[in-house]
Amino acid sequence: MTIHQGSCELLASIPRLFEGVAVQVLDAVGDPSASYGSARPGADLVRAELPLGALVASIPKALPELQALVSSLLTVLAERERLESDMESMNTSSLRLLEQVSMFGETLPRLSAGGDDAEIANLGVRACHRAAGVQHVLYLGYLPTKGCCEVVVHFAGEGLSARGSDRGVVDPMVSVEGFLADVLGVEEGVIIRTVGDCPLGDPGSVEALATRQVLGVPITYGSGDKRVLLGALVLVDKAATYERGADHQEALLDNEEGQIAESFAAMLGAVLGARKTAALGKELLMAQTIQRQILPEKPVVLGGYDVAARYYACGAVGGDYFDYVPLADGRTLVVVADVSGHNLASGMIMVGARSMLRTLASVHNDPKSVFDALAARMFEDLTRTERFLTAAAVALRADDGGIEYVSAGHNDMMIYRVAKDRVEAVASESTILGFLPNPDYPSRTFQLQPGDCVLLFTDGITEAMDDTGEMFGEERLSALFAQLSTNRSAQRIVDGIVSELEAFRHGQVGNDDVTAVVIRYQGPSPARPGNTAGARS
Repeated sequence: MTIHQGSCELLASIPRLFEGVAVQVLDAVGDPSASYGSARPGADLVRAELPLGALVASIPKALPELQALVSSLLTVLAERERLESDMESMNTSSLRLLEQVSMFGETLPRLSAGGDDAEIANLGVRACHRAAGVQHVLYLGYLPTKGCCEVVVHFAGEGLSARGSDRGVVDPMVSVEGFLADVLGVEEGVIIRTVGDCPLGDPGSVEALATRQVLGVPITYGSGDKRVLLGALVLVDKAATYERGADHQEALLDNEEGQIAESFAAMLGAVLGARKTAALGKELLMAQTIQRQILPEKPVVLGGYDVAARYYACGAVGGDYFDYVPLADGRTLVVVADVSGHNLASGMIMVGARSMLRTLASVHNDPKSVFDALAARMFEDLTRTERFLTAAAVALRADDGGIEYVSAGHNDMMIYRVAKDRVEAVASESTILGFLPNPDYPSRTFQLQPGDCVLLFTDGITEAMDDTGEMFGEERLSALFAQLSTNRSAQRIVDGIVSELEAFRHGQVGNDDVTAVVIRYQGPSPARPGNTAGARS
């Protein structure tokens, strides 16, 4: 090993001052790297430890009084070497820190000005590569629906392939398992793995690139329950080497590279996440507009019936739907449906279901045929997207109290019988849409008397909770429906249900969409003889 010039001069002066005293500088493995003076056989030895070696003085046995003095001198020189080494290390670290701060300051504006996600990722990866001094840096985009990651950017050092190394080639799509699963699963911090006797991962994995080490950090946006996983930043093998004693040791990834990776992952997450949020905002606005357009603008006008509905989504886009659809035989199909979930995907599935249902109703004469055909056509899409759809429909003919009812695993239909002043629950015994390709839905018919009311609703009402966790429930809804249905219009009944629901929740925001449709049979139209029924508004 070598020591600083000032220490060498001081060591060289010791043999000149003290006759018979010799000093050697030993490296980390104990071999001499420098000698001052000539040692006498059988001399006593005095030792002082250096950061990467030691100082050893040989003192004649005839001069024991020199041992304490020379030992003190060597200790002072060893402390001086430690201080010099610490200062050099601090200076080097400070310079690197300043360089990194400068690079971060330059990189963030460039990322924000990037044209698309791929360009932003490429800028971040290249800057990270320069700052960390590693062989490979990769940005992997997380694809949750496919359960894998896509290698968006792979930047390698000089003389290295941007797709592989002597360990193999990285697959364009990488399974989320092993090292990558650990990286994506950690909420904060970095994951480092060191190569042993065997490669770290299977051929094609990012960790299989490593000849020494691989480091990974997740790229996220947001925090808490709103935290979104965007991907991972992976660093492979420190590129630089440094001198230690007489040997050249390969540099290892440590806290410094981990901090660099975390900083660049945070920048990429902030920029890419903000862009995705803005894009999602535009998509949500478009989805809201589409959803508003597919809902009926006004109640259906049908002789002998008074129909009203209320709907509101718990989120930006809902999964509930109601409609008044003409059947091929001239009747009107009043439909209520609910897609699992209440997000953008649910809303888009509902848009597709509405379009298909209207097309099928135009060529079929009864609700059973419509539901059977709808189930067959939507089965594959619902299965692939891991969604399901419940629906119920009532077919009405003007001035006729006979109704036909079909349900696909939906909530019970409620019928208020004015003659008995009570509510009957009509249970759904059929399967949901998306569970079977050909479910063969049964239909049932009911005869309504003037004043009778039908309620179709979604579980956003019955499963709503108050601040104690108690659910609104079907019994409460049934009792409320009976109370409201006496001599009230359909609109007042619907409004009363919604008002009571909001009071029950004490102002809390619901976690599911709410839909209610009330059908009140008034009897034959006034122009026809025998009409005596009506409803007060």
